[in-house]
Amino acid sequence: MNAHKIMGNKKESEKVMLEHLKLFVDEYCTAKDNPGIHENTFQKMMDLKTNEVYCPKCRLETRNTKVSIDETKASDQWKDKEKKKYLKKYSIYGGRSFLDKGFKGFGANSKQELEACDKAKAISIDIASGQIANVLLTGPAGTGKSHIAHSMLFNINEMSASYKKQLTCLFIDFTSVMELIIASYSNTATDKKTADYYIDLMKNADVLVLDDLGTDVGTTSTTKQASEHTYKTLFKIINAREGTKSTIISTNLSYDQLKAAYDSRISSRLSMNLKILDFSEINDKRPGFGF
Repeated sequence: MNAHKIMGNKKESEKVMLEHLKLFVDEYCTAKDNPGIHENTFQKMMDLKTNEVYCPKCRLETRNTKVSIDETKASDQWKDKEKKKYLKKYSIYGGRSFLDKGFKGFGANSKQELEACDKAKAISIDIASGQIANVLLTGPAGTGKSHIAHSMLFNINEMSASYKKQLTCLFIDFTSVMELIIASYSNTATDKKTADYYIDLMKNADVLVLDDLGTDVGTTSTTKQASEHTYKTLFKIINAREGTKSTIISTNLSYDQLKAAYDSRISSRLSMNLKILDFSEINDKRPGFGF
């Protein structure tokens, strides 16, 4: 019922109200009684069914506020669902053997494997709850770094909404994305996406995994540097994320090799809130390699 029409034509309003079992009473609601809801004085009404006396203006505003809150909540829930889809929708994978396995599928048996899993789980909770961190998973090929990095990301994607806010999560195989970026320059890319599209994806995700960084420089030399194009691309990403977004990197390089390969401007930015997970003591977990 429109409160303004009721006040404007009292006789007609009373007729309508009687039909709805409502009636004006000799009691008024003022701006002083309810500051911020209305400026004028409104005559109160009685619900003849319940004997409740109320101000129609206050009730209308309360109703509108509830609708607004409900609409905002529904909108936030929709946004959270869309953000949660970000991982599956935009990630770029090399291998996919670890996608549906999670921490349980890692098969941690040795002390080193259990410690790596426990530390990774703890860091996942920290990031999901709003902390900003850089995480480096370093060690030989085949030790499960990609598996653990993806498990961390999956957990963050699942948990973050219940802690503070839904975080957008993105998994990027670095070799694959560099191939896509290079293909975009010569118009050989089948999807016609630009280099800026891929770089912006990596810049903007709340939590980014860069998987298998450093394959272009190898591990036999401690001094070999990344190509200028790779360095510039990586710098754009890390520089945009510094201090505001979490980045998880898996690499076959040691931390010292990573610093030598990608220059101090990158390593200094990664060193902020840096957590290192060392897989160097874990055996190759691939079938036929040590297990």
